[in-house]
Amino acid sequence: MDRARNRRWAASLAMTSLIAFQVFAGPASAAVPLATASSEAIPAVYSAGNAAGFRGTYHYEDGSALAKLILTIETTGASSQAFINVKKNGSTVANACGPSLPVVCTFKQVRTNDTFVVVAAFTPAANATQVSATYSWSSTGSTASDGGTSHGDIWDGITHTATLSTDPNFAGGFVLSSGGSIQNLQAVSASNRQATKLGLLPVGVAATVEDGPDVTSPCTDTATFVCADAIGEWSEVFVGDGQTFSSVFTISIVYYQGTPKGFIHTFGDPLQQEEIGPCPKKNPASAAPCFTWTASSNTATIYTFHNGSYRGR
Repeated sequence: MDRARNRRWAASLAMTSLIAFQVFAGPASAAVPLATASSEAIPAVYSAGNAAGFRGTYHYEDGSALAKLILTIETTGASSQAFINVKKNGSTVANACGPSLPVVCTFKQVRTNDTFVVVAAFTPAANATQVSATYSWSSTGSTASDGGTSHGDIWDGITHTATLSTDPNFAGGFVLSSGGSIQNLQAVSASNRQATKLGLLPVGVAATVEDGPDVTSPCTDTATFVCADAIGEWSEVFVGDGQTFSSVFTISIVYYQGTPKGFIHTFGDPLQQEEIGPCPKKNPASAAPCFTWTASSNTATIYTFHNGSYRGR
């Protein structure tokens, strides 16, 4: 082999080796910053007249800071933004998100272990039976172009859907204002023997209520409560994430027949059970958990701090 051919062969071998190294090692810019993101519908089912809520969480884990982080919330079945709340490391961030659809939020100087929680609610469009939201976090604001392998591609990007329920025994939605309410069909009759309404709800949480003959709860007999002697139906209540609230909310239960002398309340995991007695006539909320009775409307109003299932005795 002459010297010229030998040089060409060596150059070709070097180029092949370089290409192979690039294929297996990848470009230096390919590393995606370390972060985790999740999202969900809160609640997953809503009823007519209520907003559909969603929550997205982003936790930055990389050792180097991001100059900018952009969140885009794409929606379907929504007519407008009804609520937005942004927290960074537990503190509220004002004016980070725009008011229009799709929602775009911008954050600067994101550092290791920064956590963002963005809660948004949307007014369902007329005749919509579902509202969907997709939380997409990005360091550039652009869409993924290479399968999620380069700097700036999308975190999360999963679509979540809240579905409209037409069940008259169910009500659910996102609470848009402090002291808000959620209620199922309130007209009681021989075919709808109980109605339940949540009141004094905190702003910015999901809430659902359901009663009816198909709603059940575990119940343990006590010295003063025999489960088989309970009246009415179970009213199952969820507010927020099941936490204990610092101020009371109310559960108003209208009966077609019957007068409760007290209530049994089951809640928590592991399951707990408590009995609820009458409130004082003055400032009933101060003695929560307790209940009042209005005979003219056959309505019991329970003052409580907790989710769970309630039934009269």
